[in-house]
This record gives sequence, structure tokens and C-alpha cells, in this order.
Amino acid sequence: MTQTGRVVSVSGSLARVEVRRASACGENCAMCKGGCMPTKHIATVKNAAGAKAGDMVRIDTSDKDVLKSALLVYFLPVLILFVCYGIAFAVSCSKMIAIVVGILGLASGFFILRAVDKKIAPMPEITKVL
Repeated sequence: MTQTGRVVSVSGSLARVEVRRASACGENCAMCKGGCMPTKHIATVKNAAGAKAGDMVRIDTSDKDVLKSALLVYFLPVLILFVCYGIAFAVSCSKMIAIVVGILGLASGFFILRAVDKKIAPMPEITKVL
């Protein structure tokens, strides 16, 4: 996955880069009439190219890392929901208790991901100063 952004600040081997988030209409918002506005996001990335504040840069992240992250974010909480529901239903034989425990499991899945996000998230890298 490749994006273009502007370096906001540099600190050691890391840089903070402002990138535009892509919209669902492919940046052709005038044609889709969806009312979407592209937003900007600040990302911390490896500064492998030696960029300075104000430089326009290209940021690369491997597609494999993006797919792994998406799988974790979307699949893990739902998996925890079903496991918690199944265990609670087997133990209590009450659907209402099992549903509540399943929802608590879903919420705990999101909290677990939030807690380990910084440790397991792939770090994008500046590959070229434009």
C-alpha cells in the first residue's frame, strides 16, 4: 500500500506525516454526491529516506501487513464473541446470559486490540522524498 503525504515533524528515526484518507468514491466526491470530505490523518512512520519537515514523501506499507491488521481488527473480536457466547450457553443454558457474556466478550476483544495495538501494528516507512 502506497500513500503520499507531507512531513510535519521529524524526531530521530521517526517522522510524523500528514496523509489524506481515501474516500469510498475514490477521491471523486463531486461525482458521487455522497457529501464525503477527504480528511487528513497524522501517522508516525520510519524515516528511512531522511526526509525533513515540509517534504512531500511516499509512504509504503506491505499489503501483507495491511491484510493481517485488518484480519485482526475485524475477525478477532467476533471470534471472541462467539467463543464467549458458546461457553456461557454451555455453562448456564440461558440464551440471555449467553448473549450478555458474548457482548462482553466482543467489548473485551476491542479492549485487548487497543492495548496491544502499538506493539503489533506494522510501522510504515518513508521510501522516497518527492
